[in-house]
Amino acid sequence: MSTAHASSSLTLEHLWQFSLQYYSVREVKEACLNLQNQFHGNVNLLLLLKWLDEQRLRFQAEDWHLVQACLGRTEKLLHQYREIRRQLKHAVVDSLYREALEFELSLEKQQQSDLVDCINQLTLVEPGSDPLVMLYCRQLGAEHLGVIFARPFSEFPTR
Repeated sequence: MSTAHASSSLTLEHLWQFSLQYYSVREVKEACLNLQNQFHGNVNLLLLLKWLDEQRLRFQAEDWHLVQACLGRTEKLLHQYREIRRQLKHAVVDSLYREALEFELSLEKQQQSDLVDCINQLTLVEPGSDPLVMLYCRQLGAEHLGVIFARPFSEFPTR
């Protein structure tokens, strides 16, 4: 896939649909929640990195800070809202909790939109020796989770 083609195929809808499919794998979901809750990782960033790995693309190493910086607009809000929603889980009726969860998903989608906008402004290159998901997990001290995320999506059982 050429760099120009990769940029045109990375849309919010493509990333969102990929994320829903990938996250629906039980092992992946559990690893994502572990990455988020135990290692303070960003699942949307991980999902973007996995999409890039699956497309056999990556951004240049010197652009890591740009990609992580684009999370700034939504990360604090999402983190605070997630904490509030968790506290409400046993204090409100199920329908209200589901609405809170839906709103959180809309914040997640906005964060993915920010990531897509950022990546589409960068030069994408051929992958290096390690998948991006492994590099990210290594940064967080969660290399054991990187092993799960580095597996090709096609190796996971389909629903």
